[in-house]
Amino acid sequence: MHMVRKKATITDVARESGVSISTVSYVMNGKRSISEETCEKVLEVARRLHYVPRDKVLAQELGLLPGRKHAPTKVIALSSPVHRYTDYTNYASFFFALAQRARRRGYDILLLMHEKGDEELIRVVDRHMVDGILLLDVLLEDSRADVAKELSLPVVSVGYPINTSGLWAVDLDFAGMGRESIDKLREYGHENVLIIGGIDTAYHDEANYLMRYRDSAIDYARCKGITTQFATLSEYNRESMERTLDDAFSRKNSPTALIWMGSSAGATILMEILHDRKMNVPEDISVLAACTYGVSHLAHPMDEIPMDPSKTCKRAVDVIVDVLEGKRTDKGTVELLPSAYISRGTVGKVVHR
Repeated sequence: MHMVRKKATITDVARESGVSISTVSYVMNGKRSISEETCEKVLEVARRLHYVPRDKVLAQELGLLPGRKHAPTKVIALSSPVHRYTDYTNYASFFFALAQRARRRGYDILLLMHEKGDEELIRVVDRHMVDGILLLDVLLEDSRADVAKELSLPVVSVGYPINTSGLWAVDLDFAGMGRESIDKLREYGHENVLIIGGIDTAYHDEANYLMRYRDSAIDYARCKGITTQFATLSEYNRESMERTLDDAFSRKNSPTALIWMGSSAGATILMEILHDRKMNVPEDISVLAACTYGVSHLAHPMDEIPMDPSKTCKRAVDVIVDVLEGKRTDKGTVELLPSAYISRGTVGKVVHR
C-alpha cells in the first residue's frame, strides 16, 4: 500500500522557517517589504517542502513549481555599481545606449546600482526577475565575474575583466588604444609624454579600461624609447591640476605632449590652465584625450581617441539576446572592438626648445 505524501501548507512553511504565516504570505505575494535574508529563507523552505501557492503564475515566478521552466520576463538586469569616481556624463551615455538597444530588441532594463553588485545578481536570479544580466563599470578583478560562473542565466560584461570564464565580454580595445596614442605622438617626434589619468581612486579600485590603457601606453612607449610620466588627481579642481603640471614641467626632460584620461570637466580645467600659462597648443605642447567621452563640444576641443558607448553597448545587448535566443553557447568569449582617432588640431610636431 502506497503512502500518500501530505501536501505542504503555508503553516508548514511558516513553522519550518520560524516566521509567522503572514510573513510567508507577504514573501509569496510581494505586497510588503520583507528583508532579503527572510525571503531567501522562506523560499528555500518552500522549495524543500514542495509547497506550491494556489496562484500558479506566482508559483512559477518564484520557482516553486518543480520541473516547470520559468516564463521569460523580457527584462535584462544592468548591474552598475556607482563609485566616488564615477563620471555621470559617461555613465548616462552607457546606460541610455544599453536601454535603447535593449528596447529595440524587445527587452526592458532593470537597473541595479548597489555597490555589492554580486549580492544583487544572486537575488534577481533566485527570484526569477530577469532573463539575463549585463555588467557595467567593470573592474579588472571583479567579484561579479566570479559570481557569473555560478548563475543559471547568461551574463555579458561591458568591459573586459581578468576572469571571463563565466560570461561573455564586449569592450573597446583599450590596450590597442594605448599603443595607437603613443604611435601618433611618436609620429610627430615626441619623446617625453605626460599621462594624466584622472581621479586617483579609479586606479586604486583598478577600473578596467583605465588600467588597460595606461599599462599598454607606458609599456609600448618604453619599447619605442619614449619617456612617460604618469600622474593622477586627488580631485577635479584647478589646484590639483596645477600641482600635477608644476611637477611635470619642473623636471629636466619636461613633456612635449600630454595625454588626458579623465572627465570633460577635468579637460576644461586643463586647457584653461595651459591657456592662462600662455602655452600654445600644439606649438608649445601637444594634447591628446583618450578613454574620454564628451570633449568634442568644449571651448577647447582636443584630439581624441574616445570611448564609443553606442557601438560597445549595442554589441553587448546583441550578444546577450543571441545567447537568450539559443544562437550562441561560446561562454568565455571576449570581443574587442577597434577605436577611432579623431583629429582636432591639438597634436603637432615638436618644436625644439
